[in-house]
Amino acid sequence: METGSNMTGSVVLVTGGVRGVGAGISRTFLRAGATVVACARRPGEAPVEVGGRVVEFLPCDIRDPGQVQGLVDRIVERHGRLDVLVNNAGGAPFALAAEASPKFHSKIVELNLLAPLLVSQVANAVMQKQDSGGAIVNISSVSGSRPSPGTAAYGAA
Repeated sequence: METGSNMTGSVVLVTGGVRGVGAGISRTFLRAGATVVACARRPGEAPVEVGGRVVEFLPCDIRDPGQVQGLVDRIVERHGRLDVLVNNAGGAPFALAAEASPKFHSKIVELNLLAPLLVSQVANAVMQKQDSGGAIVNISSVSGSRPSPGTAAYGAA
């Protein structure tokens, strides 16, 4: 996917940006010239890169308010700004709704609904202080609009 945009000088945070769709999003912003920071609980199998430019990885459990604040603080400390947040991290293992525990459902909702809200709040606090503002992009799933057996909490979130 090409953006056709020149984002040189922009700083982008992609949650879950080291695997799958998130890695693709990270590469797209790299191609557009942005500085890309990706977070996840653990690094990907290989660095995400395009044309010799590499995504900066910072570990973070986006469900943890202290870790999220630390993540955004590090980005601003290193790069002086945060222009774009892409809330991409999420997912859920297969579990039938009738058999999954309330704790399981709670953890899935926390990761897929509450964590993006948390990251957005912290990023927005930085963006509101910048003359150029910023942009927050939320990635969603078709599971929110069509039945997907084994992913009830994920679809609800």
